[in-house]
Parts: sequence; structure tokens; C-alpha cells
Amino acid sequence: MPDCRPRVKDVAAVRAVAGAVLRGRIGLVAVLLLVAALLGGILPGQAQEVSIKVLVNDDPISDYDIDQRARFLAITTQQQPSPALKKQATDMLIDERLQMQQAKKATVTADEADVTKILEDMAQKNNLTVDGLATALAKAGVNIKTLKDRIRAQIVWQDMIGRKFRREVQIADVDIDKAMSEAGEEGGGGETESSLQLRQVKFEIPAGADQRTIAARLAAAEALRARFGSCAELAKGLSGASVKTLQDQKPASLAQPARLLVTNAKVGQMTPPTISQAAVELYAVCGKRSFKGDDAARQTAERKLMSKELLLRAERLLRDVRAEAFIEYR
Repeated sequence: MPDCRPRVKDVAAVRAVAGAVLRGRIGLVAVLLLVAALLGGILPGQAQEVSIKVLVNDDPISDYDIDQRARFLAITTQQQPSPALKKQATDMLIDERLQMQQAKKATVTADEADVTKILEDMAQKNNLTVDGLATALAKAGVNIKTLKDRIRAQIVWQDMIGRKFRREVQIADVDIDKAMSEAGEEGGGGETESSLQLRQVKFEIPAGADQRTIAARLAAAEALRARFGSCAELAKGLSGASVKTLQDQKPASLAQPARLLVTNAKVGQMTPPTISQAAVELYAVCGKRSFKGDDAARQTAERKLMSKELLLRAERLLRDVRAEAFIEYR
């Protein structure tokens, strides 16, 4: 009889990536495929009568669901079937049910085309079709639906967390400088650069407008500047004008005299109106920041810090949601 046990170097490779499998959408598929190829046939599927084992806010989890997820964990973490593995599988499914429920409340759904695309990409990288991928997983006793459900839950949860918290998370320049320094990157050298958070207000001037019309637009702009209180309330009660948000605007990108006016203005102030051929314009200065270093490197560091903060908020939210959920074990 041939020896079907995985080679030591294969097991080491699986264990090295197992920690990342359960967190990444695409890596999840790739490693499942790898392990199924290495360990195919060691966990054959068995026919069984399906019964409900857990209710999560009336959303059922069957013993079949738990069995499939336990097989999933066994082949990705090289664990042997055990009560602890079964509990881990059950907890994972409960979390996913809660994530899907929260996403539904926020009207966030997973595009099935995205799920299919992930499967197609990973199958292609392993010289397989999606059907071939399903066959490889089946050899390890895992129905591809289990994989699709996992991917689908991760997609909607990530999307929902981004929509819920992204605008609340602000990464300070000092934190970016610290992250770049810890990574050994040049974050504090070079020339100092500045960027502005602006609200651009435009009172449009019709083509061929006479001096009376232009004077009226200018007067409306002056009146707006006189009553301006804050950027947050700028659009309230505003009529006859448009407001555009300009994030991280470099002063050099603005034409004169607007460039000079916004550079000299303090945060919370509105610049005097300027007249162009098409509009009377004003700028509300909502924020300023100065930094040193390469823009691209800083943006990369900022994205990493943003992702880390969003992950922490996602973990806290899921913990709170689970604490408030009705979970019945049968």
C-alpha cells in the first residue's frame, strides 16, 4: 500500500501559512487547494442525517455545517479531529452568522461575481478550473460551498466595517512618522510639505453676465463669509452656490490668488472671495497638516495603520454583537 502521509517539508509549509489562512480571502483558497493536494483523501465524506445544533438569533447551524468546517480546519491547521476542533469550528460559524446578520442590517451584500472571481483566480494559479478546485477539495471531504460561505462572510464583513468606521478613523502624522521610523523608512527627512483640507464654495457666473449680476454674486459670497461659523455647518441654509470638499489639497495645485489666501488663512477661517470668468469662489480652511518624507511611502504606512485600526474595531464590534446575541445550543 502506498504511503499517503504528507512529507515533513510539506507539513512545515502548511503550518507556516495556516495562521494567515483564516484571515485572508484569497490566501484561504490557495492554501486549501495546496493542502487538499497534499492530504487529499484523508478525510472522506460520510453520509449523515442533518440536525440543527445551534441557533444564532434564529439562524440555524447544522451538524453538517460544523462537520464541514471542522474538516476545513483540520486540513488547513494540520489538527486531528477533536472536541476542541469541533468547538473552534462552531465558534467560527457563529461569528460568521453574526457578521452576515450585521451586514444585512447595513444592507451590505456580497456580489457573487466577486466570490466566483476569487475562486477562479486561485484555481487558475494552481492550473485548475473552479470545478477542478471543487474536486480537489472534495478529496479532502470539504464541499466547496463551505469555502464559498467563508469567503462570502469575509467580503461582507470587511465591506461593512469599512463603511461603518473608515470616516471615523483619522491617522495622525506623528503615528505615520513613528510607523515609518520603526520600519526603517525615511519618514522624517527631506523638505517639509503641507496639505490642506478645504471646502470650495462657488457662486456660478452665467456666460455673458453683466456687472450687476457679478456684483450680486460677490455680495452673496461676502455675506456667506461674514456668517461662516464652521466647516461642518457650511452647507446648511446655503443656496445659489455649490460646495466641494478638497481633501489633502496641496497649495501649489491652486491658482493665484487662491493659493496665497488659503496658505495665509488659519484653520476655521474662510478666505475672501475671488472672481474668475466662471464663478465667485471662496475657500473654507478646515484643516492643515505638515509632514516630511515621500508621499507614496507615507500613504502606504497610513493604509497599514488604517487597516490595523479597522481590524481592532471589527473585533470589538463582533465581540459586542456576540455578547448581545441570542445563541441557543442544542
